[in-house]
Amino acid sequence: MTTETETSRATTEPKHDEPADDALELSITAAIQARWAHRVDGLIHSHPWTVEATVVGPADADMVIPADDLEAMLHRLVVDWQGRYLTDVDVGNWKGYDALVWDREPTVEEIARRLWSRLDGQLAGLRAIAVVESTEFDRCRTVRLVRR
Repeated sequence: MTTETETSRATTEPKHDEPADDALELSITAAIQARWAHRVDGLIHSHPWTVEATVVGPADADMVIPADDLEAMLHRLVVDWQGRYLTDVDVGNWKGYDALVWDREPTVEEIARRLWSRLDGQLAGLRAIAVVESTEFDRCRTVRLVRR
């Protein structure tokens, strides 16, 4: 015989195949690495970069988006930047890098905004873009643009 406490517990505990809370989301973050240069504060310099995108979907989705598809989208966003330097002033060739001129200085924050604007209309559930500016030494900086 089942007691009242056991019956109550059985009806309130989530089943394993159902999300415990309607407010839950399932997310995936994929990242790619690339190398390009940018001119900030008059200084052209090259970095290894990591570009990440986070996509959300319903908690019960089998898959939010295939990781390979998300990574391919990220690669397509930056392929034209590789071997170039991003700048708002063309100062000619720099160490084999040709200029890719923007209307604003290509800070890491501006790079994140550009990536967001190019990806947002193509990708349902886009929640965040992160740009990691690395050095070959002992530090990195991450700028993250997040939809609230």
